[in-house]
Amino acid sequence: MELLNSIMKRVPSISVLFSTGLCVVIPMLFYWVSSKMRRHDPPWKQEQPKDPIQRTMLPAGSSNDQYEE
Repeated sequence: MELLNSIMKRVPSISVLFSTGLCVVIPMLFYWVSSKMRRHDPPWKQEQPKDPIQRTMLPAGSSNDQYEE
């Protein structure tokens, strides 16, 4: 019983645990939403590959004409 009491004294309060949980969940939500939004960026806004082989493998709808050398 004494061991349980000493453990319970060291456990943070519910508000501290809740705040810690929010500090993890809120950034994860922002990251998830922003990655979902970035997936639908227009081709001109996406980073273009520097490798010449990758340039020819751009998705349909992107401008492959700009890479003619």
